[in-house]
Amino acid sequence: MNRDPEKEEKDRFLETLLKEHPGISPRLLAGVIRLPRAPFFLTSSQESLFGGNRPTGWGKRVSPSLKETILILDEAEIRPGEKVAIWQPTDLYFLLLLLELTTRVVIVEEEPEIRKVIHQSVDELGHAYIPVLSSLAELENISGTLSRLIRVVEPSALPEEGRVKGVLKTIFRSWALKTIPSGGRIEH
Repeated sequence: MNRDPEKEEKDRFLETLLKEHPGISPRLLAGVIRLPRAPFFLTSSQESLFGGNRPTGWGKRVSPSLKETILILDEAEIRPGEKVAIWQPTDLYFLLLLLELTTRVVIVEEEPEIRKVIHQSVDELGHAYIPVLSSLAELENISGTLSRLIRVVEPSALPEEGRVKGVLKTIFRSWALKTIPSGGRIEH
């Protein structure tokens, strides 16, 4: 029988995580179990994939560790069918786990080169239906009601106060989950 080091490391990671956080969403856990992490972070070590280190994502953005990713998405409590926009996503793995929670995702990426890479990545994985917008203003033109806007960034990268109004913040170690509840307009 062939040994799968990533699966073994992931199993150990999940066992520890579930002892610390037993109430994590089963849909999210199913996605973590199903999705390999290594193909999305080719230059990362096993420690970066399952430890506390943070791998590099799109545009050399620092991505949350796997534990941070799981805790951020679990805290978001995204319901199936809910329409969610993600503003400046950090990496494809985070996006694919978000798609485990709802297939109604809109991406907002203002950097043209990163937007091109994101668009190509989602197309290659069979998610060409996901809109990749160039600005927050374009969200006004999408069909259907947007439930929330999510941006995951290190606190040092948070935009100046006032750029996004009505923001709720939940801090996980040094990461911030920002959401705008439905019903409010996005001001920029």
